[in-house]
Amino acid sequence: MTAIPHAAVALTSALGRFDAAASRAVEAATGADDVAMGEALVEMTEAKTQAKAGVAIIRFADEMWDALLSIGREPPR
Repeated sequence: MTAIPHAAVALTSALGRFDAAASRAVEAATGADDVAMGEALVEMTEAKTQAKAGVAIIRFADEMWDALLSIGREPPR
């Protein structure tokens, strides 16, 4: 199944984006940088949505794989 590797890449990307945005949010909160807190929070929300989509793809691929396997197990009528 090619969907799972693509979803894994999306999850890895989302986690990296979230980590970077969280670091920017901390910098903005401490005043160490001129980064806008709002931009960091938006980026964190986008990364969270991307991660949720990646997990949904993996779940769907798993369900489809189980459905395909069950077709072969059904007794003939």
